[in-house]
Amino acid sequence: MMKDVIISIKGSDGDENIELMTDGRFGVKNGSYFLTYDETEMLGMGKVKTSIYVKPDSSVIMQRTGAVESRLVVEEGKRSVCAYNTDVGELLIGISGESVKTNLTADGGDISMKYTIDSNLKLVSRNTVKISVRGVK
Repeated sequence: MMKDVIISIKGSDGDENIELMTDGRFGVKNGSYFLTYDETEMLGMGKVKTSIYVKPDSSVIMQRTGAVESRLVVEEGKRSVCAYNTDVGELLIGISGESVKTNLTADGGDISMKYTIDSNLKLVSRNTVKISVRGVK
């Protein structure tokens, strides 16, 4: 069952920091946590829905649909090749998970990730993302 939540996201790619607070939906099914929210025009994403899945092994899948299409998999100690689709074409990127920490319950909690993005095996960015999920009071 999905419930309404407030989502706080703080991220950095080394050059730029973002901070976003938005409403969304959160739920649990078969031991996996699901989180969805709409991106804001302020971030230049247009109409995009972001879904985050946290699996029981603490791997995280971040999927975007709409004006930007992507599916990024972050697993600690592993590299995944992911497609990032934009209006100008598709880009294959590597995502290497450095750390993934989750502290989630059916009421919400926190996700913290550090990962790198590469293109053609050349480092593009080193990223940190912290997501907090809190129930609407």
